[in-house]
Amino acid sequence: MRVPEQVFENATLPVGACFVPRIIQKDAQSLRCYFASEQPGQRQAQTWFRDFDLASETFENRIHKAQLKTAAGVLEMQPHHFHADAVAQGFRKPAQDFGLYLFDSFKRFDGKTYVAINNFPGKQNALAVLHDDLATFEVIGHYNEPQELQLSESAVNRLPDGTWLTICRQDGGNGNYTFTTSRDGKTWTRGEHRDCVPNGTNSKPTFDQFGGIYYLGWQEATRIQGVTRSVFNIDISRDGKTWERKYRFET
Repeated sequence: MRVPEQVFENATLPVGACFVPRIIQKDAQSLRCYFASEQPGQRQAQTWFRDFDLASETFENRIHKAQLKTAAGVLEMQPHHFHADAVAQGFRKPAQDFGLYLFDSFKRFDGKTYVAINNFPGKQNALAVLHDDLATFEVIGHYNEPQELQLSESAVNRLPDGTWLTICRQDGGNGNYTFTTSRDGKTWTRGEHRDCVPNGTNSKPTFDQFGGIYYLGWQEATRIQGVTRSVFNIDISRDGKTWERKYRFET
């Protein structure tokens, strides 16, 4: 889909890695494909997008910069802008020049499209809403507490009562997942463990809803024959509060 230094009609990709693609259906005829272009230590990473025509099964020969809307205005979607917005709300970790990704799946509520965004090396997490232009991601609220737990790679969903719920990977402390909630998507509770996930380990969770049932996917710390990430669970719930095991996968 993309090659560093690839030349398009309107731009040339800079030197660096192209990383973490995400896809959304733009309309009946096309898909929109987002990706990060980064070169750590050399420049700010940038999220770009490119459209794919379903009928011809070809990409357009143009790329475009995604935008990030914060309290400071509409800016290029780059890590330092994401970091500055979090710092204004009490975030204390140092800035990174790469690692800003669209990390969760796109989800629609009340006619709007939402996604969790993440800076993995910076351990930043936020809920964003995608504008109708499918080019601008507006940060609604950050959730990074407690910061010493090194929270990252979250998955988010909205419960039947309207409460937002996220599950976050943890790379510090005991490694188990934490949960945080918000009534408005802006102000979030401090992350904490829940009994339904007693022994998770640091890996990306999933949190989806199909047909009125929520599906929570998480990695156990249990090891099969000493191998990490060898047990994965999928739990189900109708309210996001009471969970039961649906599947357990052991490799």
